[in-house]
Amino acid sequence: MRQSLFLISKYVVVFLFLFCIKPLKAQETIVTYIKKNGGLTALKDSADYTRILSITPNDIGLYELNEYYSNGNLKRHGWVKSLDARKLQFEGIVEAYYDNEIVEATLNYSQNKLVDTAKRYYRNGVLKENRVYLKDKVTPDSITDNELFSRLVYYSDSLNNIQIINGNGTARFVDKDNDIEQGDYANGVRTGHWKGTILKGKYRFEEQYEEGIIVTGETTDSLGQKIKYTKKQVQPEYPGGIQQLRMFIGKNYRYPKEALMAGVVGQVTISFVVEKTGKTTDYKIIDDLGYGTGNVGIEVIEAASDWTPGYLRGIPVRVAYTLPIRLNLTR
Repeated sequence: MRQSLFLISKYVVVFLFLFCIKPLKAQETIVTYIKKNGGLTALKDSADYTRILSITPNDIGLYELNEYYSNGNLKRHGWVKSLDARKLQFEGIVEAYYDNEIVEATLNYSQNKLVDTAKRYYRNGVLKENRVYLKDKVTPDSITDNELFSRLVYYSDSLNNIQIINGNGTARFVDKDNDIEQGDYANGVRTGHWKGTILKGKYRFEEQYEEGIIVTGETTDSLGQKIKYTKKQVQPEYPGGIQQLRMFIGKNYRYPKEALMAGVVGQVTISFVVEKTGKTTDYKIIDDLGYGTGNVGIEVIEAASDWTPGYLRGIPVRVAYTLPIRLNLTR
């Protein structure tokens, strides 16, 4: 009798175990290995992080994105509108993390543009800022002045000393080079007199704002020379614009013989630096199709005309630039 009870209880346990098991469904994904400069690599060991896209959309047609640091910690999670791992089109909430698993930012996207409230945090977990992006403004691909398209509602330093509350207060920003910007906020934008340093303390600046827009600005160098400006940042520009550069590349790019024989098509991406003089230097191949296609990309960019340099508060500066070159055999 005791043996029968044991057998019955054994079968019950087995039945319950089998009953609790749910069938596992394989999740198909696109795995991409990313380098620090944004380029792709075929080898996981040479990547700085891994990007994983689920190819199964959710109920509203979005694809889940997860990115991981090389230590396995989550780097970013969100939803995108397409399966293009090179050019992510965000939609909805995106969460970013430091490599120590502390939340870095919580962002909201609509049509790949920042909307609503963005929250950003310091590495120690302290809330750094709340910034509201304006619905009636279209955020450009390259923001030269974030405050034209948003309002700073809250700001504190890493020790949780609150400087801006409800869009008002006096802020003191310190960047990674220990350069400082300080001045007043009113209704979420800069106002009145601002001052600080740039380029590792080499220059001092003073600015006057009205409703978030610079009215006047003046930078002073170590010799006391003054440079006036009305824009904080000016991006480098190719003569005639970027379209003119693309036309130059289209006319002058010469397919390597090996690439022609292999029928290679796709995208080569080259990064370079526009120097203070407007000349381009420091060429690097970010994405390559092999067969010498990346090297020819460098050669044709090097042969192009000099640029108008970029400026930071009236001072010419070196600016990094990344240029994709689309290659096909039908042109």
